Amino acid sequence: MNLQQSSLSKNALKKLLKQQKWEESRQERKAAQKEKDKKKKLEKKKAVELGLIPPPIKKPKPNQITSNMRVVIDLSFDSMMTDTEITSVSSQLTRCYSANRSTLHSVNLFFTSYGQRIQNRFDTKIQSHINWKDVVFDTKSYLERFDKDDLVYLTADATDVIDELDENKVYIIGGIVDKNRHKNLCYDKAKKENIATAQLPIEKCIKLTTRKVLTINHVFEILVRWLEYKDWQKAFLDVIPQRKFNEEGKKKRRIKQNVGATDLKSDIPDIMQNSPVKEYEPSE
Repeated sequence: MNLQQSSLSKNALKKLLKQQKWEESRQERKAAQKEKDKKKKLEKKKAVELGLIPPPIKKPKPNQITSNMRVVIDLSFDSMMTDTEITSVSSQLTRCYSANRSTLHSVNLFFTSYGQRIQNRFDTKIQSHINWKDVVFDTKSYLERFDKDDLVYLTADATDVIDELDENKVYIIGGIVDKNRHKNLCYDKAKKENIATAQLPIEKCIKLTTRKVLTINHVFEILVRWLEYKDWQKAFLDVIPQRKFNEEGKKKRRIKQNVGATDLKSDIPDIMQNSPVKEYEPSE
């Protein structure tokens, strides 16, 4: 205790020592808060990935251009999915909206056959959707809203490969996660409705190591990136870097080797992530 401290009252000395202790622990508190913020950020990211909370909506870019092209997410498969899959689809829709708001060339976005559990999910867990702009939540089918001649259903089973997007067309992405329970679902649906089908030219742009899996928002982002770049390879790699394809291929090969599987396919991607199906459809 120095001379200055000895002249202080007991209470004043107590306060001084407390302040000194507080100052000495400043760096420790700062490091602890930094670690706490990092953990909180990771937990939030994980919650978004699991579909427990919606991802943050990005602000539109300055000088954003809205193209004439229309993109539909077909939500007519509600009854074919589990509650977990409904949560996943809802998260994918949110990501599509966010991507459309932040891209340089936005499209006219439609969620058709909107209702049932997906609508309930939005009404109860993603209530901010009521303030979304430039997106249509439509309870009607795309057949009731658009000219059939303008419709193109995107599916990996199609024989036609898209060379370039036609901004006068309406491109449909199947909004379903089915864990490969329903083979050729979107393709058969389109053919039954006499709608054109097509697949994205991924094999021309990405070196495939195995069958690839994409989320619904990945396919949507690839479409809007093409509008910006007019280059499929750049659009694909901007959304899904080649290293991710390679890493996923190695992971799947290890899994198949562990279970004694021998059937490794190279094919165009699906819209599911971690759950292979043959449609452009979402997953968790």
